[in-house]
Amino acid sequence: MNTIKTENLEQTGGFFNAQIVAIDELTSCPSILTNNNAKDIVITPSTTYLDILPVAENIKITEKSTKTKSGTLYTINGEFEIPVQSSELDAYFNNYLYKKVVLIGIKHYGQQKIYGSKKFPLKFSYQFINGKKLEDGSKIMIKVFGKIPQKPVFIND
Repeated sequence: MNTIKTENLEQTGGFFNAQIVAIDELTSCPSILTNNNAKDIVITPSTTYLDILPVAENIKITEKSTKTKSGTLYTINGEFEIPVQSSELDAYFNNYLYKKVVLIGIKHYGQQKIYGSKKFPLKFSYQFINGKKLEDGSKIMIKVFGKIPQKPVFIND
């Protein structure tokens, strides 16, 4: 038996970053992901990618498990807001509407977790949110979601 000391392992809450990866960008991915083999995932990003900062404190990722007759089903919901709207962002996100994706959540202390897999991908959607009052502003809500039998796993420690 191993002992894991937790008294000096402070893990702050929230996510630092979220990465949405189209399935066709996963050039190598084990059929069934585990914490041990997730490091074997190889991502080849497309030539068009987008870095959007800052988003950190409004990233929300939940993973709820439900027991079914055929096993455990994981309901994944990831969402975050981008505080601007533009035709460039609309065109970029519109390309993801018809693609299956995985979501990688990155914590402030570097830990990464992958939601979905090549065999069990998630869905992507986005929506423009227009505030009613001047101070409400305009934003884009990004959502990655799905019900899958693949347990979310850690890519690193």
